[in-house]
Amino acid sequence: MKGLGLVHAISHMVGAEYDTHHGLTNAVLLPAVLRFNENHIQNKLDGMAHAMGLASTDFDAFYGAVCTLLDDLEIPRTLADIGVPMNSAASLAEKAHQDAAAATNPRRVKVVEIQSLIEDALSKGR
Repeated sequence: MKGLGLVHAISHMVGAEYDTHHGLTNAVLLPAVLRFNENHIQNKLDGMAHAMGLASTDFDAFYGAVCTLLDDLEIPRTLADIGVPMNSAASLAEKAHQDAAAATNPRRVKVVEIQSLIEDALSKGR
């Protein structure tokens, strides 16, 4: 199985419940999941930063570049912006935790952590 992680696990559930476009939902979720996984993806930052043509390989530079790209592409900032209700986090978290992609996340995760991440993606986004 590919290492799809929480971006896809949550996106699968959001799409199933609220009929959102999978790729768009992935893009909206990406900043919140990156922040959540920050301390567990340090070993991959060099390659990801290089692939994006960044001079710096620290997390803040990478995260900032991802957010700038999403802004340039006019990707909505939050899950709420794509029609996901603010009160959906608990239900989505339970389901996302059971999704096979969640097991490939770089950081082991509990349902309550996924719920918090979804709440962040609903209200803050990037």
